[in-house]
Amino acid sequence: MVRTRRNGPTLGSIAAETGVSVATVSRVLTGHSAISDETRERVLSTAERLGYVHVPQKVPHAAPTLSDQICLVVPVATAHGSQLANPFELALIGGVGTAMRERRRDMSIVWQTPYDDTTLAQFLDQSAYAGVIFLGQSQFHDTLNHYAALGKPLVAWGVEVAGQSYCSIGGDNHEGGFQATAHLLRKGRRRIAFIGAMPPIAAARTPFSQVAIRLEGYRSALAAHDVAFDPAMIQTPAAGRSEGAEAVDNLLERGIAFDAIVAASDLVALGAIQTLRQRGLRVPEDVAVIGYDDIDAAALSTPGLTTIRQDAIKAGNLLVSKLLRIIDGHRAKSERLPTDLVIRASCGR
Repeated sequence: MVRTRRNGPTLGSIAAETGVSVATVSRVLTGHSAISDETRERVLSTAERLGYVHVPQKVPHAAPTLSDQICLVVPVATAHGSQLANPFELALIGGVGTAMRERRRDMSIVWQTPYDDTTLAQFLDQSAYAGVIFLGQSQFHDTLNHYAALGKPLVAWGVEVAGQSYCSIGGDNHEGGFQATAHLLRKGRRRIAFIGAMPPIAAARTPFSQVAIRLEGYRSALAAHDVAFDPAMIQTPAAGRSEGAEAVDNLLERGIAFDAIVAASDLVALGAIQTLRQRGLRVPEDVAVIGYDDIDAAALSTPGLTTIRQDAIKAGNLLVSKLLRIIDGHRAKSERLPTDLVIRASCGR
């Protein structure tokens, strides 16, 4: 409980001085955990300077409630018995967890898996968490915009599009697709296939998807090197463990000549390499392969997988720091992270 001197400073005057909401001032003074250290220090120092006296209500220590925690949502459900997410998403979850631990905050991974606007709205209406982090937003763009405009604290890992009112953090997918393709073109490859798995639900197959933007980067690199785009080189198998193998089998069975592959993930690339070997093709001598994400297995494969690296630790830190700013009552801008080409043996050195 907060008490003030009569005719003395109020929560409102502290809020006006510090540029945050009255609710944020109240959270700071009552010890709410979902507040950034910078905002906490600013509010407390202002309260002391103004002569604000507060007497915390003495209650038995209780475990943190949902309103003290941030939750993380992995929207699309996976098959029964499979991992929670793909290897890069697991690394991203680890990045979020590291950032939360450094800030001494609690985080929950919720079991709900919204798959369209209706199920997402139901989740957000019922959520008692201080803030929400979404790993993916392609099928949820309109609803995320709506709830962000209502003041719901949320951020998403994904792309940034025109008219977006919520904060998203993501890699520079266009540049990543361009880098991978341009490297192969500089190595003299001209028949470059692009393999990008389709999301498991139709609602997620939108121009907002990361794979779609990586494909745009691929096409831009072809155009920059005066190589004609061939739609037959684009393979979009259903998502799953065998997606890379399925795409390679389809190219070979249709008699489509190719001398390189740009894969939209490392898992797709590794599956493609395995099938190429089974079909008697050498990597990189016959077909060069580049993946995306730089998961741990990329460096351990034979040959080592050339890939586009995304920094999952930095991404997790940005997702958490941006969300805490929003919870504090500030605006948070979307941000694109740089991508790096990591050259290994799968495309020749």
